[in-house]
Amino acid sequence: MCADVLEHVPDPAGVLRRLRQAAKPEARFIISVPNVAHLAIRMMLLFGYFPKMDRGILDRTHLHYFTRDTAEELLRQAGLRVEAFIATGVPLEEVWRTGRETWLFDKLVRLQHILIDLAPRLFGFQWIFVARATGP
Repeated sequence: MCADVLEHVPDPAGVLRRLRQAAKPEARFIISVPNVAHLAIRMMLLFGYFPKMDRGILDRTHLHYFTRDTAEELLRQAGLRVEAFIATGVPLEEVWRTGRETWLFDKLVRLQHILIDLAPRLFGFQWIFVARATGP
């Protein structure tokens, strides 16, 4: 499992190749990376901003930024085949801590799920992949 770690290492494909070599042939790999093509990031770029942040998609410690396509290409380069993937939403409970128990919070969560279903590349905050090795 590589949960929000590959964007922090100099050679993410190399890390995955080493893990693949160490794993049993039937091993599944669960990998998550932030989606740099999220609407919020696109809007910042549109207006000329690319701020480094203390956490999130533009975390100042990120060495790599991934879209769904570039994340899938990374997995291919490492000899992995994507079996499944999902897009997750913005962690609203972290963004609006005091709103968790309100009706509006519930509506925003539901709306986010609908938007992710309609346009995951635009509204997905993070990609989670399940993959397996393609061969020996």
